[in-house]
Amino acid sequence: MGLFGPRLPIDRDELEFQLATFKWLDTEFGSVAGRPLVLPTSDFFPAPSGGTPRITALFDNVRNAAGMADWPCELRSGRESRPAQVGFALLLKHEGAEAPCGTFEVEAPDGVRKVVITYNPSLADDTDAMIATFGHELGHYLMSKAKSDPPGGWDLHELHTDLAGVWLGFGIFLANSAKNFRQFQSGGEMGWESRSQGYLSEGALVTALAIFQRLRGEDPLAPSRWLKDYLRTDLKNAAKALARIHPDLERAVDAVDLGEYGSG
Repeated sequence: MGLFGPRLPIDRDELEFQLATFKWLDTEFGSVAGRPLVLPTSDFFPAPSGGTPRITALFDNVRNAAGMADWPCELRSGRESRPAQVGFALLLKHEGAEAPCGTFEVEAPDGVRKVVITYNPSLADDTDAMIATFGHELGHYLMSKAKSDPPGGWDLHELHTDLAGVWLGFGIFLANSAKNFRQFQSGGEMGWESRSQGYLSEGALVTALAIFQRLRGEDPLAPSRWLKDYLRTDLKNAAKALARIHPDLERAVDAVDLGEYGSG
């Protein structure tokens, strides 16, 4: 535990950056207090109706949970990651620079602005990763409507976008999908699959999840049951450290001067 109790999974500068981003999101899009924590349950993700493609239904569920069901956009299948063969019948899959998990694009071929979100088909069987991807890309869509620059400017927009995904309610999925390593076997092939997803670390995402819960006036440990085992410890440490550093977190966020970050 250390002399002064549990430590944050991130340093203090990153914590202050997160608090500034939460304030900016609240200023631009309304208080996080009214947003739901999205859970991997049938309440948020009911089984798709007959004839409805699963990925499209999942995307519609994510949009509904984000409160963005009426935001016009087109969903498309994007580029797929390819496995690299290490030896005979042995594969190592590493998903990263080759094909993104998803993209957010604005097209205007005929002068009419159209938002397009794509997903990596390699993730199609990983529901949590797909939800995290859609939550991140909807974060891009949300931020595209901002009237001011985010803390530190748009050069950091991918970091802000992960936090926007947490702010929209998808922190559990983003944290669980940030890093994956698993063994697979299919037919005569076997190997290992490694994937990093998103831009913030697992520790940063569980810290953001604890902040999200505190600002909603809810128990920051409530998401624990849906997190990976080792992330539960990070969330517990983050929650306890936040309580020590900022007993009144709402006041701490209100006190952030966005002008110091070049926002406005």
